Amino acid sequence: MAFTEDILPDAQYDPTFQPEITRRTRLAQSITLSKFLGSYGDPESINHLTSDDKLLLAKQYYLHAQVLQSINSSPSLRGAKGFEKFRLVVSEGYYKQGPDEELDATDGINYLMADGRAVVYELIGEDGQVAIDKTFELAVYLKNNINYDKIILNYDSYDPNGKLHVDIILIMPEIIAPWTVTYNEVIETRFNNAVQATGEFLEVGQEEPKTTAPQPLDEDKVYAVYGTSNFGNSSGKKGYFYPIYLDSSKVGQAFHKHTFTEYPDLEFWMPLSNQNHAVASYNANLYTLYPSNEVSASSSGTTASGGSSGTSSGNYT
Repeated sequence: MAFTEDILPDAQYDPTFQPEITRRTRLAQSITLSKFLGSYGDPESINHLTSDDKLLLAKQYYLHAQVLQSINSSPSLRGAKGFEKFRLVVSEGYYKQGPDEELDATDGINYLMADGRAVVYELIGEDGQVAIDKTFELAVYLKNNINYDKIILNYDSYDPNGKLHVDIILIMPEIIAPWTVTYNEVIETRFNNAVQATGEFLEVGQEEPKTTAPQPLDEDKVYAVYGTSNFGNSSGKKGYFYPIYLDSSKVGQAFHKHTFTEYPDLEFWMPLSNQNHAVASYNANLYTLYPSNEVSASSSGTTASGGSSGTSSGNYT
């Protein structure tokens, strides 16, 4: 369930108190802004940003720096229990928009990376390789121990050898000046850029080639949809909408239409006699969450870890 709070940053690392924001701006004891701006040999420049934009970017990365430092061990800091032999590293940080590039402002990952809200992380083991199984454990640990806007457990098999890869996309909320944030605490699992589940983490094993396809949707079911309305009086509101039908003929009474930013090619139908718009939770005993319950990972080595029926869920593309 979403909640809003005012953050009280450590004054020593509060970017607001820095006379100038540069790559050397320190955001935590052992973390500077450069950590999120690419490698030392191939850094992304932020010289094109105004002073105000640099400050906003540094404030967003301040949130990430606290998470990064809480996991990693260092000579003077002890990392999270169970992860002492692993390093959490930034795989993809700041995204610099091209001169003719239009980013998806609705929920696009690159858009969120350009604002400093989204960072892609890899968990590296002592052998220097991504720790597949341990990354799943880390996603669960983060879900239970930090505040966040969204965590995506992101698997792929794009390696030419078919080797499984996994990273974690951590999305922090937008900071409203001076330090007000709203945490939606959404979790999601993806495989090869396809959403496998919302509201839970699925652990994809490495024993078999991974191909995943959605099962046919059951139009007789009554759904709850988590999304951002872009039609009618509820336009712009985000939350759970229910009861929702996929086929208008199944409603059985007078109804109205709903469309959502997250599902641009679909129309949904809600009875006029029972309307729930952008609410914080839904009854999983009465409604099927769309579309996570219609999708299954094909691997025989798949397990799940998720929230309760009130866990928010959504889609970023």
